[in-house]
Amino acid sequence: MPADFDPPTIDFEQLVQPHRVHRRLYTDPQIFGLEMTRVFAASWCYVGHESEIPEPGDYRTTTLGLRPVLMTRGRDGGINVLLNRCAHRGTVVAGEERGCAKRFVCPYHGWTYSPDGRLVAIPFPADHPAQDYSTLSLGRLEAASYRGFVFATLNADPEPLDCWLGEAREALDTIIDRHPGGEIAVMGSPQLLEFAGNWKLSWDNAADGLHATFAHHSYNTLGETVDVETVLARDPGSTPMVSKALRNGHMVVDQRPGIPQGPWATMRDVPFREPLESTLADAGAAELLDLATGSMLNLSLFPNLIFVGNQLLVVEPVAVDRTRLQLWLTSAPGAPPEINLLRLRVDEDFVNFGTPDDLDMFERVQRGLSIPEMEWIDMSRGLPDDSTADGSVYGPITSEAPQRRYLAHYAELMTTPAKTRAL
Repeated sequence: MPADFDPPTIDFEQLVQPHRVHRRLYTDPQIFGLEMTRVFAASWCYVGHESEIPEPGDYRTTTLGLRPVLMTRGRDGGINVLLNRCAHRGTVVAGEERGCAKRFVCPYHGWTYSPDGRLVAIPFPADHPAQDYSTLSLGRLEAASYRGFVFATLNADPEPLDCWLGEAREALDTIIDRHPGGEIAVMGSPQLLEFAGNWKLSWDNAADGLHATFAHHSYNTLGETVDVETVLARDPGSTPMVSKALRNGHMVVDQRPGIPQGPWATMRDVPFREPLESTLADAGAAELLDLATGSMLNLSLFPNLIFVGNQLLVVEPVAVDRTRLQLWLTSAPGAPPEINLLRLRVDEDFVNFGTPDDLDMFERVQRGLSIPEMEWIDMSRGLPDDSTADGSVYGPITSEAPQRRYLAHYAELMTTPAKTRAL
């Protein structure tokens, strides 16, 4: 069983304290290397959606931590998640982002694999010692799907996916169930973004309700010029919106209590708004138009999937000080086509203005954390935490309880020797 290879001796109980964390979590390459096993390999990580591979032979490539992986639809219709690495000399087998293949042929020496990862052919086999081909497959990860969302892990004894999701299932179900027939689809290819900073900076930001007042000042000012309600710009502490810190590092920002009139009512003008409102007036317009906007639930599933509006944000660590973000659009297959067109227009709104703000802040933080004489990051806003019976912590969206709770879970993972499987 592969474990941490000569893991460094690091006192994570000292680095992650109830009210502050040490800068090393964001700057130390040894810690980053350990995270790839103890966090990303040992956790359930999102790898894709079933709608991306609808037919046998369909595949998509992605990563699990730094590991290249392959999500495929087998001939039997089942979902496979495989290490994208030839068992011969280690070559990445599938180099395209997506496609459909009856078999995967290694471009280096021609070893050939089925969509479920089995080795089915070796060129010139007479020159190769007789071996059991079953021991030379693409490494198969433990994979499970929740309502179309596919997760995978290298953990040798993982918690069942439903249990790992825990209280986060309620928010995830709400996001999915607002779509007709409870059906959601992931569209096309992602918008790729990169920033010069640690992957946890995107996680620190995911449930941060205070930063919108300052980091997104220009976006808020733009909204006010067209009379859009921007309570977060003025006094985020006064809103009834709620942040929730859940088990296993998951987080939710629930904006619905602050928007009782529904999300569409607060939406600024977008292309096609007026004709669509007129067209849908007799077809449950309010519910359909709300579907064009986000659910008002920002859900973060640790360690790599964040739901923002109708988009999925997938966090890919690249190095201790570099992170890639995949921004995926989704559609509602059961909705009128006009609604899905409107979703595209709505999705252009915040991402074109607010996302550059966030990336700028992440890079500013990373540069600031390079200063060794200032060791600590304060995470005390909202203390003391009041836990519910299930261990969750609820509070105002300005509280840093979600950051404290996910970092506490992170520290637990980082102090537990990895139980990853040899493949």
